[in-house]
Amino acid sequence: MWAALWRTLGVDRALDEARQAAGTRIVPLVIESADPAIQVLPWECLHHPEHGFLAKHPGFTLARRLSAPAADGGERPKGPLKVLLFTALPDDLDQEKERLDTESEQANVLEALDPLIHQGWVQLTTPDDGRFDHFRELLGKQEFHLVFLSGHGRFNADKNLGSVGAWFLFEGADGRSEPVEGEKLAQAFMGTAVRAVVLSACQSGKAASADLGASLAARLLQAGLPHVIGMRESILDAAGIHFAHAFCKALGRQERLDVALQVARAAIAESPVLDGPRRDVAGGAERSQGQWCLPLLYSRDPAQALIDWQFQPQPPQTPLERYHEIAGMPLPATFIGRRRELRELGQLVYSDSPGHCLLTGAGGQGKTSLAGRLAQRLEARGWLVRTYTARRESSWGDFVNELLFCLQKPLSEQVDHALLRCRTELDKARLIVRALLQQTGDKLALVFDNLETVQDPATGYVSDEAVAAWLEACEPTGSDPVPVVLVTSRWAIPGWEGDRRVLRPLGQPLYGDFLRYHQQLGGAPWGVERLRHLYEALDRNFKGLEFFHALSQVAGDDEAFLQQLEQSRKELQLYMAVEKLVGYLQPDERELLNRMRVYRALTFADGVRIIAQDLGEPKRLLQRPVGLSLVEVEIEPIFYLPRYRLSPLVADWLRQHEPEPIREIRQCAARYQRWVFNNLLPTLGQALIAHEALRWSKMDEEAAWVALNHIVPHFYRIGLIRILLKEWLPTLRETHNQELRIDALGCSSTFCFLLGQFAEAKQFLEDSLLICQATTNRARKGLTLNSL
Repeated sequence: MWAALWRTLGVDRALDEARQAAGTRIVPLVIESADPAIQVLPWECLHHPEHGFLAKHPGFTLARRLSAPAADGGERPKGPLKVLLFTALPDDLDQEKERLDTESEQANVLEALDPLIHQGWVQLTTPDDGRFDHFRELLGKQEFHLVFLSGHGRFNADKNLGSVGAWFLFEGADGRSEPVEGEKLAQAFMGTAVRAVVLSACQSGKAASADLGASLAARLLQAGLPHVIGMRESILDAAGIHFAHAFCKALGRQERLDVALQVARAAIAESPVLDGPRRDVAGGAERSQGQWCLPLLYSRDPAQALIDWQFQPQPPQTPLERYHEIAGMPLPATFIGRRRELRELGQLVYSDSPGHCLLTGAGGQGKTSLAGRLAQRLEARGWLVRTYTARRESSWGDFVNELLFCLQKPLSEQVDHALLRCRTELDKARLIVRALLQQTGDKLALVFDNLETVQDPATGYVSDEAVAAWLEACEPTGSDPVPVVLVTSRWAIPGWEGDRRVLRPLGQPLYGDFLRYHQQLGGAPWGVERLRHLYEALDRNFKGLEFFHALSQVAGDDEAFLQQLEQSRKELQLYMAVEKLVGYLQPDERELLNRMRVYRALTFADGVRIIAQDLGEPKRLLQRPVGLSLVEVEIEPIFYLPRYRLSPLVADWLRQHEPEPIREIRQCAARYQRWVFNNLLPTLGQALIAHEALRWSKMDEEAAWVALNHIVPHFYRIGLIRILLKEWLPTLRETHNQELRIDALGCSSTFCFLLGQFAEAKQFLEDSLLICQATTNRARKGLTLNSL
């Protein structure tokens, strides 16, 4: 079909002449037409009889334009290349079909641009607000040359189904979708320095045969942008991730935009399986190989460079002040990550009936930064924000006096007189809070930071009477106005949750956020392998990264890097006070904590109960380790039940100080993970968890059974034959169970046959036949002979 499309053009001779004239240079191919019926055709699939698919051939580039380029005498902006990476992921998208893996895509962009940012060739901005108003504000206030707009697009060409056109889904103020039509989106770029937009959104390049302007990409081009990249159809996460990484690396080599796109298409076609924090367990990489033709480029002149690269790059300077203060609370100079938490907690904090939030988690997870970011947004909206940081030298009296100083006359005088009649700290707190609410029109926010320093480690209750009284005074009761209260602590406060009160344990930062913080700290461009090793070894912890950067910077010495990493891990364990916190536990709680090392993935409460065995009620035993942030908690989205996992740094400390859990405990945990797969979560992810648990427990035969009966069929159904032959079946063919070996050899033969590898397929069948003869399995022997 695509060869026929090429033949209709009749330009074989012109192409040969262009190739000969170009020599070793790349030949740009441009599809130029203002006819929607022409532009709607999949030109990226053009197939040449000699060169193959032209849109991914290294000797060509392929772009589209609507008309001949006008003379452009304007100067290119000087570098560095200023990039805006803007992502929008509304809450109301279908969790399985519509939510894109924007975190992995963002991490790939950061990873690809990391050395260029460090050298000063690129400046990158990654906002944490996905609203269209914020996007428009950024374009108006800052200069950008390249904009990545990542999210979800919608397209409609049928008038019977509503308005014809294309929309990009931004995040609304409530976290739900806010569709922005192409024309309105195009207006946001008017008067800006933007040279190119990459619409990493499904159907962003799709157009109707009757209306070319219905395409998001074409609409932006018509608005005056020199280059626009869009997607013709819905694109898989894995394809989008490979596209972003390869495209940015090519731009970093100062390639033209059309050349970078050609490289990115080829990268999608090759699609190596992702590993590390970006591992593609669902196999989307191999399935995405056929999606290389979806990215399209509309360009007025593909030869136009984005910027003038003839400049002297200046490496970014590490800020002299890493922190600044808001209402007395130290905050990082730039807030990074926690997009979902900001959005979800924002709905609680900024609502008509605002509530209270307790952020818990191990040290270094970013609790103070998140609370400060929420408070910062409140302050920008005109709220009065004041902070008490328990760990700092400032006294409680200073905090209360500062609140009193905020009162204006005559209200301040009334409060002064009334305080004389207050008998308790609770009475004083209620009086001051009511007065401040009255003065601010109920716009009062109080932040209590690092409260673990005033909590009883044995119970978790706040032991400081004054702080406890103020928390009680601010507690929501009925519909009465109360201040927004944000509390951070490593430990949970018993009885916190209730009406308009939320307890939110913070999970570990995403890889992209960790990488961005590494760049902000002035980290060297060590390469992908070291960065991922750093992320995993430091338990994905921001504070651990700070410890690492506080030591002397590592050059190319791998041994020195590992020594520095180990020293940082020890400092992080001290900072998290692992030894001290474990010391607070009762003997049965400590034993359960040690046994939880057998779970390398999240497990339900029943899984904890199974390994608790003789220790007692697991719910009671878990309460203190969870409250002390030794055990992490996440809510499973299908059943909405808590799942538990031991912090890796805690597990590492236990490995050095506690005996290894007995084999029986390990096997109980592995069988439970298999039970979860069979009865609760029959997903590929859970099958992989069960398989790993069984292998780690030396239950190799059961692990092989899970692989052959669940993982291999799943990968086969979605076309991951090469991955099975390379990564799974070699081990399965070596299992001691002869029946399973026959199955593994049979699968290997079938898959090789499907790939046209007939000699290998025959050899696997002959090996299987030998085993069948040795086991006197006549049925298997007959099947194998038939296959031969």
